[in-house]
Amino acid sequence: MAKAKAKARGREAELDSALERAADLLGRARFPIFGGLFTDIAGAAAALSLAETLGGVFDHASSAGLMRASKVMRETGATPASFGEVRNRADTVVVIGKGPLTRDPDLLDKLFPAKPGLPRPGDNKRELILLGADNTKTDNPKTPKGLRTTAIDGKSPLPELVALLAASLREGRFDLRDKALRTEIDETAARLRKSAFAVFVYDPAELEEPVLHTVLEMVRHLVLTTRAAILTTAASGNGDGVNLCFTWTCGLPVRTSFAGAVPQHDAWAYDTDRLLKSGEADALVWIDALAGESAVRPKGVSAVVLSANPGGAGKDDIVIEVASAAGDHDAALYLSPISGIGMVKAAKANKDKPTVAAALTRIAELIDERRAA
Repeated sequence: MAKAKAKARGREAELDSALERAADLLGRARFPIFGGLFTDIAGAAAALSLAETLGGVFDHASSAGLMRASKVMRETGATPASFGEVRNRADTVVVIGKGPLTRDPDLLDKLFPAKPGLPRPGDNKRELILLGADNTKTDNPKTPKGLRTTAIDGKSPLPELVALLAASLREGRFDLRDKALRTEIDETAARLRKSAFAVFVYDPAELEEPVLHTVLEMVRHLVLTTRAAILTTAASGNGDGVNLCFTWTCGLPVRTSFAGAVPQHDAWAYDTDRLLKSGEADALVWIDALAGESAVRPKGVSAVVLSANPGGAGKDDIVIEVASAAGDHDAALYLSPISGIGMVKAAKANKDKPTVAAALTRIAELIDERRAA
C-alpha cells in the first residue's frame, strides 16, 4: 500500500501504524457506525463489507433526504423521469425551492440546452417556472437566453406556495389577499393544465414530507389528462450511488444494521446522530473523501476518520489521509445526466495516498488476523 500521512491521537504516525490502531479499536467495538460515506462505489462496497463483518450500522450523511423521498414513494407512489427525458421532452419545468440550483448551479443550462433536442410532445414553447426563488441576486439565477421564465416568490414560505399551486391546479376555492401572487399562481396552474409534459424538479432534502406529498399529488392530478413527472436532484456526497450499492448488495437501503442474524433497516433507529447521542453506538468510522464535497461530521465524538482533507481532525481521532474519489483517482459515481453509475476520471492522479477501499480492506485484514490469532 502506498505511503501516506496518517495521525493517531494527535501525533504523526506511519500509515501502517494508524491502520493497526483503527483495527484494534474497531475489533473491540460492539456496535460501530460507518457514516459520512462521501466516497465512490468501491469505497462504499468496502465499508459495507466491514460493517457486515463487525455487526455495525451503515448510514450516509445525506440519508435524511434519501429516506424521506423513499418513504413518500412507498406510501403513495411516484412518476419519475430521467434527466435526458426532461431535457429533451418537457415543455414546462417547475423548479421548486433553492435546493436544485444550489446543488447544481449549471442545472438550467443542462435542462435547457441551446441546441434543440428530440421532438417534444405538443406545440408549446418551453417554459421555466421558479417556485420559491426570492428577489436577491444570489438566489435569482441567470436563466438561459430566450427562455420564458416565471419566478414566483410572493414573500411566502415554500410549503405555502406549493399548497397554493396545488389548490389552484385543481381549480379549488381559496382566499389570498396578495392579488398579484394569486394571479401568478392561477396563471401557472393554467399553464400546467395545458402542458404536454410538465415536470417538477426538487431536492428531497429541502422539502418536508407533507410538501413532497403535495407535489406528487399535483403530478397524479395532471396525469389524468396529460403527461407529468418529477425529477429529483441527486443527494450530495454520491448518496444515490452509495444507496444503490447498498441496495444491490443486501436488498435494503442505507440506515441498515448488521447487528442481528439478518440485516435490518430502520430510518429512525439507525440514524447516525441519534445513535451517537443515545450512546448505543460505541465507535464511529467517518469517511469524507470525495472531490469537491465535504461531509459535515458530528461534533464531540472521536472517530476513525478516513479523509482526503484531514486538517480539522480532533486530538483523539485516528486519522488516515486517503485519496479523494474523482480528484486523486478515477471513481465510479452516480451521475444525474445518465441516472446511473458512471466512471469519472481523476482531476489529477495521485498514487501517493491509498483509496478508501484499500484502507478499509487493510483494516478488515488486520481484524481478521487478530481474531485468527
